Amino acid sequence: MKLFKNLDSKVKLIAGGIGIVFLLLMFLIFNPFYIIGPGQRGVLMDWGAVQNGILSPGIHLVVPVYQSVQKINVRVQNFTHAETAASKDLQDVETTVAVNYHIDPTDANWVFQNIGTRITVQNKIIIPAISNAVKAVTAHYNAEELITLRDKVKTEISQHIVNALTKFKIGVDAVNITNFTFSKLFSQAIEEKQVAQQKALQAQYELQKARVKAQQIVVTAKADAEAMRLKQTAVTRKIIMLDAVKKWNGIFPTYMGGNAPLPFLNVSK
Repeated sequence: MKLFKNLDSKVKLIAGGIGIVFLLLMFLIFNPFYIIGPGQRGVLMDWGAVQNGILSPGIHLVVPVYQSVQKINVRVQNFTHAETAASKDLQDVETTVAVNYHIDPTDANWVFQNIGTRITVQNKIIIPAISNAVKAVTAHYNAEELITLRDKVKTEISQHIVNALTKFKIGVDAVNITNFTFSKLFSQAIEEKQVAQQKALQAQYELQKARVKAQQIVVTAKADAEAMRLKQTAVTRKIIMLDAVKKWNGIFPTYMGGNAPLPFLNVSK
């Protein structure tokens, strides 16, 4: 009888140990604790149905099997997409747009329930928003204006994207146009035009330079002519004076009326 009691105690002990091990295994397999990291929010689901509550960063207790959690990144993320559209002058232009965006933390459960994960958000929401914005704005500008009016084009594209994403609870932090790519033929035409403009500017500079040089020559010639005229005038006066002196007999007039100077004699010279 005592032997059966000892066996019964051992069986209970073994069964208890197995039960503890089983519970530990179940705890490890169905961990009731869920950790939400920085820059994340947790979407809580009961049997797969999204609940209103949002789990903030930290440790949370959930019911295994019954409840599950989907992590949503609410940090600022970057997404780049290239879209080809026709310009106002019917040139094909590929515009590469980079969008910095974030999911509003308070709307993480709405975004997950109505749109899905990050990849789905980018493919179904952000790409169409960029595509529509580029096509709508590009159609109002010539190909060259897309480059010369780059800031204005970026502002208009940005506004279109912001309006499109706001209704999906997605915030836009920045929009940048990283590149414009034109067809090879059009790019060559632009390059040739720029070269022609540079040559025209150079020719205009050379013409202006020639005009200035010609004006300098004219001014110099006028100055030389004026100097020659003054020199000739001075020489002529001296010749006249010398001729008068030669003809003078050396006798002063015996009578002079008023303040008349001596004839043909300038005593101050």
